[in-house]
Amino acid sequence: MSHFESPMTILLVEDNALQRRQIEAQLQPLGHRILAAANGQEALIRVKGGDAVPDLVIMDAVMPSMDGFKACEAIKSDPATADIPVLVLTALSRDAKDRSYAAGADDFLRKPANTLLLQVRVQTHLRIRALSRHSGFLAPARPKVLVVSASSLVRAQVQNHFGKEQAIFLEAQGEGQARAQILAHRPDVLVLDTDLMEGSAQTLALAIHQSPELEDMPILLLHSPGELETWGRFQEPVADALEKPLVAPETRRRVALMARLAQLQKYAGKA
Repeated sequence: MSHFESPMTILLVEDNALQRRQIEAQLQPLGHRILAAANGQEALIRVKGGDAVPDLVIMDAVMPSMDGFKACEAIKSDPATADIPVLVLTALSRDAKDRSYAAGADDFLRKPANTLLLQVRVQTHLRIRALSRHSGFLAPARPKVLVVSASSLVRAQVQNHFGKEQAIFLEAQGEGQARAQILAHRPDVLVLDTDLMEGSAQTLALAIHQSPELEDMPILLLHSPGELETWGRFQEPVADALEKPLVAPETRRRVALMARLAQLQKYAGKA
């Protein structure tokens, strides 16, 4: 994936000092500047009146003074800060995800977050933020999406969940077919299942990253519980990851994020 011209600024909003240090340790290898706030009120002061406006806010939900949902609503309702991406990171269960998205959050993860998943989500949001500064408004484009999976059900779910009319979809069952599709059609986004008919998802992902012509292609990895850990030894092997079984709203959200990144990268390449 493309490198940042300079470190970005992350605002970490977390009232528990131990958890804040743990999350900072997960983010530290990315090389960005990390600011801290202990509650929603402090977060708003940092976002609206601080010297360094954050490029991304990672927000806990349950905090004193002002919770993360209200703080997120305040950030997103202000035109001056609405474009700052907010990722809600919370141990709350039940309706926490729905409440986060209803408050305007751009993303959601449960604590404790898998380190690789947290890192790739953060990097993707920051890349989109950085690229958006130079592009201005771009109307959503119809992406070309290659879905690679041994499962016909998974291939159909990705297309149905995102909307068949919203993209040009290509399919492959294994690594060899995927390579042929990539060479023939140059997809904008690769949705890659760890379960392939033949070959290896890791080998394919690494080959893409080692290719100067393909290295910026966003990869959304579909994985089974526990499988993501085996990808941790690679440096940013994918742009996002989604655990199976697939659920329509989250599949749609993740593919749309990859399409947005691909569109911005294509625009930057032409500029």
